[in-house]
Amino acid sequence: MPTSGVILAGGKSSRMQFNKALAEIGGKPAVQILIDKFRAYFQEIIIISNEPELFTRFNLPVYQDIYPYLGPVGGIHSALVNARYDHMFVLGCDMPFMDMGLVNYMLTRLDNHDSVVPEINSFLQPLAAAYSRSCLPVFSDCLQNNKLKLVRLFSQLDVLVLKDDELETFGSSKEIFFNVNDPAALAKARNMAGRLL
Repeated sequence: MPTSGVILAGGKSSRMQFNKALAEIGGKPAVQILIDKFRAYFQEIIIISNEPELFTRFNLPVYQDIYPYLGPVGGIHSALVNARYDHMFVLGCDMPFMDMGLVNYMLTRLDNHDSVVPEINSFLQPLAAAYSRSCLPVFSDCLQNNKLKLVRLFSQLDVLVLKDDELETFGSSKEIFFNVNDPAALAKARNMAGRLL
């Protein structure tokens, strides 16, 4: 089934002082690492960002939030509206070590669910999850009613949650879901890059 790969590259990270998507890791911007990974898997790749001018050099469609600056709920909503295909994988731009075998597995499990979401140490990972367009009414309703807690929104959807033991078959969850969200994490990611990229 054709699917869309969606990179969420929201905006300025307060801890980084610049857009995390452009953080250099292993000689490439984080967003380029994800684009390279996505190319082999998806029929379409799109970027969601409220700073589209930063991404023109990547020659991909860039869509802004329809409800601007309302966080990840707004970003995923824009993906659900703008992606060409009904099934999509949404990934935050700050997770360069995502395992594409796991991504593929999540998409094969989507079937009749609205979403397939990993859970690590009892925390859902909605910014590294598979979504169906069937989620759109719930996301729209939450944005219109200012309900912006992404994890709470899942209680209104048919979600398949993947637990730690299932995730660990693809490698270390700590590494796969490693977040490059501050200068210390960026330094660590640069050390990990030689081994993981």
